[in-house]
Amino acid sequence: MDFFRRYRFIIITVIFLVAALTVFSINANQDPRETISGRLVLELVGPLQSLVSSVGGFISGLWNDYFALVQAARQNRELKFQLDLLSQRMVDYEEIKLENGRLQKLLALRQESDPPQTAAQVVGWDPSGNFRTAIINKGTNHGVEPQMAVVNSQGVVGRIIWASPNYAKVLLLLDPNAAIDVLVQRSRARGIVEGAGSDSLRLKYIVRAEEIIPGDIIIASGDEGVFPKGMLVGTVRAIHPELAVIFLPVELAPAVDFERLEEVSVILRRRVLD
Repeated sequence: MDFFRRYRFIIITVIFLVAALTVFSINANQDPRETISGRLVLELVGPLQSLVSSVGGFISGLWNDYFALVQAARQNRELKFQLDLLSQRMVDYEEIKLENGRLQKLLALRQESDPPQTAAQVVGWDPSGNFRTAIINKGTNHGVEPQMAVVNSQGVVGRIIWASPNYAKVLLLLDPNAAIDVLVQRSRARGIVEGAGSDSLRLKYIVRAEEIIPGDIIIASGDEGVFPKGMLVGTVRAIHPELAVIFLPVELAPAVDFERLEEVSVILRRRVLD
C-alpha cells in the first residue's frame, strides 16, 4: 500500500495511457468521428504522440550530432598525425639537403687542394668549457695524427692535438692556446693570429707603421707547414691604435662559424719540422 500511495500518480497515468491506447487500437479501423471514445482518445493521444515524436527526434538529432562530432574528432586526430609526420619528413629532407650542401663544399675543397684530406663530423665538444676543443669521428685508423690541420669550406678550423684509433681532438682556432702564422692579404704584412677565447681572434705583431684597415682579409702564410698557404683565417673587425706601443692591437672575426660547425676536413699531411 505504501508503494501504491507513493507512486499512485505515475501508476494511474500509465493505466490511463494503456487504456487509451487500447481503446484507440480497437477503434483504429473506424472513423474517429463516429465514436465518442475514438475522438476522446485521439484528442488525448495526439499531443502525447507529438511529444514522444519531438523527444525522439531531439534525442536522435543529439545522437547523430554526437556521432558526427566523434567522427570529426577522430578524423582531426588522424589528419594531425599525418601533418606532423609530413612536417617531420620535411625537416629531415631539409637537414639532408643542408648536409649535402656542406659535404659538396668539402668535396670541392678536397679537389682543389694538393694534399689528401679526409672528411669528418664533429661529435662532441669540451665539456669543461675551459678549452675550445672539438671531438671528430676520425682517428689514426683513418690516417689522422697530431698537428694535422683541420679546415672546412669557410677556412681554418684548428689542428689535431691528439688522436685515438677512431676519434681525434681538435684545438679550435678560438682557443687562446692556438696560434697560426698569417698574412694580411692586401698589404702582405705578417703576423700571428691567436684565439681570444670567445668568438674573436687576435692579430699580433703588426707594427704601427703597417697599413691595416677594418675588412682586411687575413690568410694562412703556410710558413709553419701545417695550414696551406692562402687558407682563409678571418677578417679585421677592429683596430685599437690608442692601445698600441710598438704593435697594433687588432681584433679579427673568424672566417669559420664555430657555433654551427658540423663537418670538417683533416689535411693528411704532417708538419714539416726543421
